[in-house]
Amino acid sequence: MEAKKYKWFVLIIMSVSELMVMSLWFSASTIAPELEPVWGISGLGTLIVTLMVQIGFVLGALISATLGLADKVNPRKLFTFSSIMSAIFTLLFVLLYRHFLIEMVLMLSTGIMMAGVYPVAVLIVSSWFPTRRGLALGIVIAGLTLGTALPHIILDLPFITEWRALMEFSSLLSILGGAMVLFALHDDKNQIKAPKFKWDTIKQIIKNKPVMLANFGYFGHMWELYAMWTWIPIFLLSSFAFYYTGSRLLFITGIASFSIIGLSGVTGSVLGGVISDRIGRTLSTSIYLSISGTAAILIGLTYRAVPYITIILGIVWGITAIADSAQFSTAVTELSNDAIRGSALTFQMAVGFLITVGSIYAIDILRNIVGWHWAFSFLSIGAFAGMISMIRLRYKKESLLMCHGKR
Repeated sequence: MEAKKYKWFVLIIMSVSELMVMSLWFSASTIAPELEPVWGISGLGTLIVTLMVQIGFVLGALISATLGLADKVNPRKLFTFSSIMSAIFTLLFVLLYRHFLIEMVLMLSTGIMMAGVYPVAVLIVSSWFPTRRGLALGIVIAGLTLGTALPHIILDLPFITEWRALMEFSSLLSILGGAMVLFALHDDKNQIKAPKFKWDTIKQIIKNKPVMLANFGYFGHMWELYAMWTWIPIFLLSSFAFYYTGSRLLFITGIASFSIIGLSGVTGSVLGGVISDRIGRTLSTSIYLSISGTAAILIGLTYRAVPYITIILGIVWGITAIADSAQFSTAVTELSNDAIRGSALTFQMAVGFLITVGSIYAIDILRNIVGWHWAFSFLSIGAFAGMISMIRLRYKKESLLMCHGKR
C-alpha cells in the first residue's frame, strides 16, 4: 500500500483500537452503583471508582514520560501490552468484586495502564501525519470519546444481561484492540520520539506566560469535561425517572448518555480541529468554552423537563466540551521550544487530569447540597476561566506562533 494511503489506514486502525480499549475507562464506574451494597458503601461507588482510574492515569503518564518508555519500547508493543494488562485488571475486578480495597487497587492499576494507550496512540498517529496532524489527532480524540461512552450502549445489547457481562465484553474489546495495533500495522521509519518529562524544567514552564495561559485554558477545559462525562448519565437517569421506569428508563438513559458523550464527542473532536485550523486556536477555543460553560449552567434547568429538551442541550454541551481538547496541546507545542516541549505537554496533561479529581468530587457534593438543578453550573467556572486565559493569550505577540499566524 502506498505511504499516502497507508497513513489513513493507520489512523483508522489506531482510532478504532483506541475506541475499543477506552471502553474500559468508564466501565467500572458505570456498574459501580450495583456493587455498592456488596462493598458496604452508599452513593459513592461511581465517584471512588472514577477517581481511582483518573489518579492512576496521572501516575502512569508521569512514570512513562519520566522513563521515556515509548522511546525504549516499541510504541505498538507498548500499546498492546497496556491494552491487555488493562483487560486483565478488569477481569480480576470481576472475580474479586467482593473485596473493595482490592477493587480500588485494580482500578488504579487500570488507570496506570491507560497511560500506555491514549498518549501512545497520539504518538503513533503524529508520526504518520507530519501534515494535517490537527485533523488526524481530532479523529484520534474522537475515538477516545466514543470509547469512553461505549459502556452505556453496551449495556443495551441483548446479550449483556448483568454487570459482569459488560466488564468481560469491554475486556475482550481491549484485547482485540491491542492485537489489531500489533498485527495490522507496521512501524513508521520516521517515528517521532515520545515527549520526555524533565523535572528540572517545571520552573521554566511556569515562567513561560504564553505556555501557561494555554495550560490554564486546558485546566479549565478539564475541570469541566471529565466531571460532565462522569455525572451526566446519573443526572439523566434521575431526570428521566420522572417519565420512565424499569428497562425503558435504563434503555433511554443509555442511548442519551452515549449520544451526549460519544456521538457528540466525535462530532466535536473533528469539527473542533477543522474550525481551529481555519480561525485560529485562541478564537476557536474561546468560542467553544463560552458555549460549553453556558450549557453547564443551563443543563440543570432542564432537570425533569421533557427529555428531548435535556438531550438537545446535552448534545450541544457534549460537542463544545470536547471540541477544544486537542487545541490546547497543539498550542503548547507551537509556543514552547525544543528544550521544554515534551515536559510542557506532560505537565499540562498531568495537572489537567489531577484537576478532574477535584471537579468530579465537587459535583458529588453539590448534587446533594444544591440538587441537580444547579450542580453542573459549578463546572462553568472552569470553562469561563479557561476562556479568559485564551483571550489573554490572543493579545500576546507570541500567539502569532500558533496556527501559522492565525493565533
